[in-house]
Amino acid sequence: MNQEMNRPSQASSMPVDLPYICRHLWKNIFVILMSACIVGIAAFVGLDMYMGSSYTASMNLSVIARDNSETRLNDGSLNTAITRNLNVLNSDMLVEQICKDSQIERLPGAISASQVADTNMITLNATASSAEEALRLLKSALESYPTLTGYFESGYMFRNLTALSADNIQKQDARPLYYAALAALLVLAGGVGLTAFLCMSTDKVYNRQQAAMVLDIPVLNTIHYFRKKKNQKAILISDSATTGDYEEELDRLTTRVESEMNKNDQKVLMVTSIRENEGKSTITVNLALNLSRRGKKVMLIDCDMRRPAVAKIFDAEVEEGTALSDLLAGDSTLKDVMRRDSRYKYLRCVFQNKAIAEPDKLLEDEAFKTLLRKIASRMDYVILDTPPLGIVRDAEIISAATDSVLLVIRQDLAHASEINDAVDVLDETGVTVLGGVLNMAFGDKNSVSRNKRYEKYYYGYGDKNK
Repeated sequence: MNQEMNRPSQASSMPVDLPYICRHLWKNIFVILMSACIVGIAAFVGLDMYMGSSYTASMNLSVIARDNSETRLNDGSLNTAITRNLNVLNSDMLVEQICKDSQIERLPGAISASQVADTNMITLNATASSAEEALRLLKSALESYPTLTGYFESGYMFRNLTALSADNIQKQDARPLYYAALAALLVLAGGVGLTAFLCMSTDKVYNRQQAAMVLDIPVLNTIHYFRKKKNQKAILISDSATTGDYEEELDRLTTRVESEMNKNDQKVLMVTSIRENEGKSTITVNLALNLSRRGKKVMLIDCDMRRPAVAKIFDAEVEEGTALSDLLAGDSTLKDVMRRDSRYKYLRCVFQNKAIAEPDKLLEDEAFKTLLRKIASRMDYVILDTPPLGIVRDAEIISAATDSVLLVIRQDLAHASEINDAVDVLDETGVTVLGGVLNMAFGDKNSVSRNKRYEKYYYGYGDKNK
């Protein structure tokens, strides 16, 4: 497909969807915060146990000419001498010399030296876990340094400006809480950054603009999250509790679906999804209701014989022997299973009351295709609710007997690669894929109050025999 060929260049210009990133941050904020807290607490316990106060003994030294020549203090060689002495004081050579003179394997602390800015002064520091060790280490450094001056020729020397005294020792209290908080903040920042990176690199469909770039099918419309009212079992356009916004979005979808089907004189429409819990049954029922509102004779059939949902949405009771499976098994006639409701003048329904074993065998039978042809000859539209295409093969079997397919795509759930693979499978059956509808969407000014999920109709599709 041409769209597929252009996808690499489109992906490079993929917009960053901040609302999508924020939704995932909010979704994972508990895990991120808990991880940060656990790391912070563990760091505090460990640091508090092993980190003690430290002591730093200091001495100020000045670099002067050996012959006290004032001219030598002003020439450029002074800066060179200071740099050379600093390098020696901060080198491993001094550490090795101190260990050699003190007959120890490793220093009980650390030695560091730095220049006082714009002067010929150097501050020499010795840090250890006790004041006594710090003072001893500083003394060892001063005694060991002259031995190293023989390795380089210099006309300069050190002069002590301060005495080797306990008065020049400073105590640095341990700060385990500070470092623990820092560790927790790093984990928190890492969690936020990782979440943002995963959001930007995912191929999940998260808005309509991105869907147009990554999918092989057009997105016919977007249906947002809508809050169900109290005691409202399902969101139906025939229900007075359903908001006008939902009806408007569903009406636009119906118009586009009807237009696409009329172009090719198609009557039988299969509505499916890739995964469970994408809200396809709600879309299917409302699509059928909307078409019937327009005066179209519509037959709505629940072809999901694994997790039937249409009867639940209508809150209808299905008597024994009046389900689709009974019709396909030859135990009932179409007249026996076809349901009418005075509230919906042009709508007829065939329900499924319970899950059956191996429904794919009934769907593969020629009787199913014959049934659809018979119904299509009498109705303007036949709308089929089917199991998810990406979980069981029922939908693929059904598609071979239908004219067109509408894919319900739940925002932030379905992957573009899965959808495109499913479209390829449907293309092989010869059915027309009209497009997709982005369902349960957030992301614009109209979705502020849409913060509750639709009813979940599917569980445990893995076992075909349930």
